Amino acid sequence: MGNPKQKPSDKKSIISIDYDEPQTDWRSIYVAAALSFVGSAQFSLYFSALWPYLQILDSTSTEQFFGYIVAIYSVGQIISSPTFGYWSNAIKQVRIPLYVGLFLMFLGNALYIALELATFPKKYLMFICRFITGAGSGNVTLLRTYASTASTFKDRPRAIAFVTCGQALGMTCGPALQLIFTPLGYPGFQLFHTLTINLYTAPAYLACAMNVFGAIALKFLFKENYAGIIEPSPSSSPAKPTTTTSAIASLPMYDITAVLICYCTRFTQMFINTNLETIGSAFSMMMFNFSETKAVTYTAAAQGCVGIFTFLTYFAYIGLKLETYISSRKACMLSLVMLIIFHLVTYSWPFIPGHVEMHNSSSVIAAELRVGCNTDKFSWCEELAPVNVYLYYAAYIIVIGFAFPIMNITVTTLFSKILGPRRQGTQQGIFQVSGGVARMVGPIAVSMLYTEFGPRMAWNMEIFVIGATLLAWCFFYRRMIPLQIPSIDPEICVMPTGGTKIVPNTPKPRTMSSTSASNE
Repeated sequence: MGNPKQKPSDKKSIISIDYDEPQTDWRSIYVAAALSFVGSAQFSLYFSALWPYLQILDSTSTEQFFGYIVAIYSVGQIISSPTFGYWSNAIKQVRIPLYVGLFLMFLGNALYIALELATFPKKYLMFICRFITGAGSGNVTLLRTYASTASTFKDRPRAIAFVTCGQALGMTCGPALQLIFTPLGYPGFQLFHTLTINLYTAPAYLACAMNVFGAIALKFLFKENYAGIIEPSPSSSPAKPTTTTSAIASLPMYDITAVLICYCTRFTQMFINTNLETIGSAFSMMMFNFSETKAVTYTAAAQGCVGIFTFLTYFAYIGLKLETYISSRKACMLSLVMLIIFHLVTYSWPFIPGHVEMHNSSSVIAAELRVGCNTDKFSWCEELAPVNVYLYYAAYIIVIGFAFPIMNITVTTLFSKILGPRRQGTQQGIFQVSGGVARMVGPIAVSMLYTEFGPRMAWNMEIFVIGATLLAWCFFYRRMIPLQIPSIDPEICVMPTGGTKIVPNTPKPRTMSSTSASNE
């Protein structure tokens, strides 16, 4: 018997048009991770050398002006991040803005090298240098955007883990690279009878070299392949709308509430991180009666351990695909809970027996060593109970070593999924700005509270910020999910590469990933 006559609709359900299945371009993701390392290293590479070099260049410079120099880096990043993001959205590429960011970082470091030759007031030129370098480092927004939109839905956590790992590596290795140049000393040796290479300027030479190699890698190894964006085919025109363009026009608006919670979470993360860095050494010297040398040693050792835990966390996401075992929502909330536990464990509770060591102007030895709590400077010394030093550093290493990298990956991943398969430059720029604002506001707020009221009030502020963010997650937990995309024409499935595939005509809605969305 012959086959029954097929209806046109039956034929449509079995005929398909050839298309390229979208794939994550991992080589470009690796280049983005390397460029993230370059951008992050620009911030941490100078930390230990900036203040003594400023004193050599201009002995009249004060600690307050040095604070402005440190803060202006974040100001430059806050301005450039949304600008780069908006620009990349407008031109639908990240390559050109990335070149501009690398050039600005190169220019800022080149001016830093030339500081000794400048006739312009050197401290103000250093201020300008750090602003330009910070503005260039805003291209990290583009790298996070690329990782979010160039990866497929299932590859996104791993792709973002690579880029954020590059950032973490840059922040961690920056101070270590500075140690390499210590043997050069000061004034070092001359180059071309004009420029000098010493322990203060050598990091700038290295940063310039990294920017040059980054531009070369961007030119020859980086390709913009977006597997996570749904866009109309270049052949379609506004004059002749197609079913494909109609489907794309139906891409719904993202959940603004969920996006705002991601912004707040990023702010909270950077707020806590910066505050702990700001008062870390002063807190350990006061609370544990450490000398300056001992405080630096313990802090450096703790940071080294945090680095190990951080890379173990990134390995769990990159190599072991941890996201398949715990959803981004749950992992982020768990990280916030861990941060609250850290502050509760290390809180100077009034019922803890004993008091911190105290000194005043008459206690010559203690004053010279600057250890313990100075009763002439702080009125809250006598009421402060000591925190166990081993408990503090153990909690710091475990909580910070796991909570921060988990938040880096999960919040960024979920944020990109909430936005959906659209270009995300502007939103990712604002996401970066929320962290930059925390870096500016945090040190000022925590320093004021610590000076006036002691570590308890500083801890209270941080617990309040973390608690408010966690409460928002609890209230809007069900809304913190990937963008749900209903298909306007179920017969047409729009592929991220621009091709189309004809599928059976069923009323089933199309989502970013039905299984992944349910697991979120």
